[in-house]
Amino acid sequence: MKKIKKSLIERLESEILICDGAMGTMLSNLGLPVGVSPEKWGIDNEDKLRSIHEGYIQAGADIILTDTFGGNRFKLAKFGLENEVESINLAAAKLAVSSAGDDVYVAGDIGPSGEFMEPLGLVTESEMRDVFVQQATALVDGGVDFIIIETMMDLNEIKTAIKAAKKTGLTVIASMSFNTDKNGFRTMMGVSPADAASGMLEAGADVIGANCGNVEIKHMPELISEMKEAGAKYIIVEPNAGIPQIVDEKTVFAQTPEDMSAGVSEVIKAGANIIGGCCGTTPEHIKAIAEKVIEATK
Repeated sequence: MKKIKKSLIERLESEILICDGAMGTMLSNLGLPVGVSPEKWGIDNEDKLRSIHEGYIQAGADIILTDTFGGNRFKLAKFGLENEVESINLAAAKLAVSSAGDDVYVAGDIGPSGEFMEPLGLVTESEMRDVFVQQATALVDGGVDFIIIETMMDLNEIKTAIKAAKKTGLTVIASMSFNTDKNGFRTMMGVSPADAASGMLEAGADVIGANCGNVEIKHMPELISEMKEAGAKYIIVEPNAGIPQIVDEKTVFAQTPEDMSAGVSEVIKAGANIIGGCCGTTPEHIKAIAEKVIEATK
């Protein structure tokens, strides 16, 4: 009989949990060709995708994300896969669940739609909501424990996604992507951490935070404090392995596991409840982060 996992929020009351690291760069390292859907390729290369999940679990991840970041109808349509939303998300969720076992959580991963909502674009709020409901429903059917919405830049879009995901009845994590500029931290659409926090919480997110962007782990404590001041109780951070650099026409994330994990204790002091990694991070990065979390919370 399958073991019933303790609720995520209950765990966060007394623990700091480890999330996994990058999916896209890991898939690329395993042979994902340019111009191919990462979600479809992952399903078609099940052993390789499973090896990524298992690598993060062995590194100490308490949470793994499904390979469904671009699994919404708008994104999949760019690959001619708009009619495979349900099957792709369902298969990716089932694969992650079967890799996770009884003790590791599986978060159904939802990324940006790739389109703009009115008035900036042509997509209505209703259409956007339906796109996210479709994806979230398929992920739930695949057995995920909760939903994570990440790397969002538009506050209206993430609020729409949160409301759509909340219809599933599951816990929802929501994360926006920030850069640094003369005004401090802002998303590409100009959203501040305080406004992001207020908007995500208002929409119903249970855990909020930041991932990706050019905010390295050493800057996360300041960003966390701004979200805390805006009312956030539970915070997730998933920084990249440093600022992306172009080397020999390839994007490289140069921060080593040791360099990245050096910032963990300050992130914990600032109030992070879930710590993971985004672009460029590997199981080695997550292992180093997990070890620092254990060390800091003894």
